[in-house]
Amino acid sequence: MVMAFVPEAGDIVWLDFNPQAGHEQAGRRPALVLSPAYYNKHDLMVCVPLTTKIKGYPMEVAIAGTPANVALADQVKSLDWKARNAALKGKATPAELEAVRTIARLLVG
Repeated sequence: MVMAFVPEAGDIVWLDFNPQAGHEQAGRRPALVLSPAYYNKHDLMVCVPLTTKIKGYPMEVAIAGTPANVALADQVKSLDWKARNAALKGKATPAELEAVRTIARLLVG
């Protein structure tokens, strides 16, 4: 029996970020999943987008891989991953995931 894909914390998934507004990331791009699978199995997940346009902002967290990319830890989103066509791309290291979570916690108090 094949198990259905459910994103878990630390997964890097491809997502459709459209529609977007203002300075939000748009288009099909990778995202780092922050929420656990037991939450995500209900079709929503908490994540941050990744980008290859590295600007050196303090809220960027480097994510290993080619090409070089960063997680935008200040752009935390709750999204319907099924409606946005999530597909597994890879996995962040535990240290990368914790660095993003630390920044997110600082932003929300």
